[in-house]
Amino acid sequence: MRAGRFRPSPALPPADALRVWLAGIASRQASHYRDKAYRRHELPAVDPDRLSAFAAPSPEARLVARGLLRAFYRLRPELRELLSLAATGLSLHEIAASLSLPRPTVATRLRLARRLFARALTRSRRWPR
Repeated sequence: MRAGRFRPSPALPPADALRVWLAGIASRQASHYRDKAYRRHELPAVDPDRLSAFAAPSPEARLVARGLLRAFYRLRPELRELLSLAATGLSLHEIAASLSLPRPTVATRLRLARRLFARALTRSRRWPR
């Protein structure tokens, strides 16, 4: 204003004329700043909500599943079969009937399978491979 660049329109009140003049200056400065961004090697800001669609899921769940499967396959095949049948929700009577084994034998082997599986899990956590 002191340099004489502010020449208000006589049709506008002085406050409105000043607001329009300052808005014009601000828009030109922003335009110049945006046009020179390529010289500063700036990249435009990306909306983070759009980036979340491209984010890869965490590999932690896959690593845990891999460790569980590794511990599971360290068991003997008959113990793996017992654990898998118990994991599907079958009772001891149903497992014994499907494998044609006595119920106390199924209970003993299932207890052994669970204990060995738990031991294999704790061993794999202590000694990662």
